[in-house]
Amino acid sequence: MVDLDLDLDLVEFNRWVDGYVNFKQRESTRAFRLETMQILAEALGHPERSCPCFHVTGSKGKGTISAFIAGILREAGYTTGVLASPHVLHFTERIGTGAEPFTQEVYDAAFLELRTAVEKLIADGALKKERVGWFELTTMFAMLCFKEAGVDYAVYEVGMGGRLDATNIVEPAACAFGPVELEHTRFLGNTLTEIALEKAGIMKPGVPCVSAPQADEVRAVLKETAKKQGAKITFAEALGDYVEQDAAVAKMAVLKVLPEISDEVMVRGISKVSLPGRFEKITGVLDIPYILIDVAHTKNSIKQVVSRMRREQISGKLLFGCAVGKDVTAMAKEILTAPIFSEIYLTKPGDFKKSDIDEIRSAFLKNNSNGVPITADPDYKKVIQKVIEKASADKEPVVVLGSFYLAGEVKKWLAENY
Repeated sequence: MVDLDLDLDLVEFNRWVDGYVNFKQRESTRAFRLETMQILAEALGHPERSCPCFHVTGSKGKGTISAFIAGILREAGYTTGVLASPHVLHFTERIGTGAEPFTQEVYDAAFLELRTAVEKLIADGALKKERVGWFELTTMFAMLCFKEAGVDYAVYEVGMGGRLDATNIVEPAACAFGPVELEHTRFLGNTLTEIALEKAGIMKPGVPCVSAPQADEVRAVLKETAKKQGAKITFAEALGDYVEQDAAVAKMAVLKVLPEISDEVMVRGISKVSLPGRFEKITGVLDIPYILIDVAHTKNSIKQVVSRMRREQISGKLLFGCAVGKDVTAMAKEILTAPIFSEIYLTKPGDFKKSDIDEIRSAFLKNNSNGVPITADPDYKKVIQKVIEKASADKEPVVVLGSFYLAGEVKKWLAENY
């Protein structure tokens, strides 16, 4: 049974923020800028400056790195605020301590302050409503929550890219980079170099940076940008396990700011972190041994998950969906390299992000040299039900990959039906 209870009453905030420009609308306008965040920050007294912070970007692992940084800080005795995205099931997964939500009072006070300021700015003509985005408002809401809660440290996970991301008004104590891959090509560029330049845009003068191992062209961009900013960047050594890699980057980032924290404290802090949708197993659904959910959505992250599945001898039926702009061909190749899936079900990852089911189907069919049965249907609710029923009949596990949004839809469906 999956819990679908509302995690605190953020219904009013969600209803309000949904009235502003969302990501789908921005796909057609490409209207990304920092001007709105700068205006909001000024009007609200710069809540992003209420505590020191860490700024984390990358194509994969940035959420885990952010969570590990916060876990280490909490174990060392500090209070934390974490902005992560997207959420899998509950909105407060985006904004909280990193271990639990804030109190209702914190959310209420932050929302009142934000709504009052935004509506006044629009009424006064300082902002145009059509220029105010959903993610900008959510980011500013997080900053106000952190100020209201009085946290010692904040951790900001970049939503997309870095240079023009809404989080990029912060003045961090340290920056961290997860692996950079081809992603969001419609917005960030069609080459690793172009995407790396966008990610490197979070660097600030003199602020220390740490990074996971990177491809040569990405490493060159990060080193050159750091040099221009007068900032030192340190690269982690390559490790075989992606969780260990993320932990290493998180440790390095914390030590840049708080070098006195011991390795024992860092290990304990990391061990206490639990993240939804990261190799998460759900049991108790019909006759399915378990449902494995992982939000891997890049070539290398899919490769890591498949490698771990092979080590742990996991097989079953695959449910896959991804948004437009992801390298679905590369992901399909990694998935089909090893004969670990008896059937593959392809669908859209929900309705929030644009998805091209024909592109997904084509990528899998072209790389299906093993002849795995493939079903493709954009009706994700119908496909979720179909794969669950078939897996139960065959007493096989279900593996869900490709998207935070698909992971969320699966967990919602399970909560509503089981």
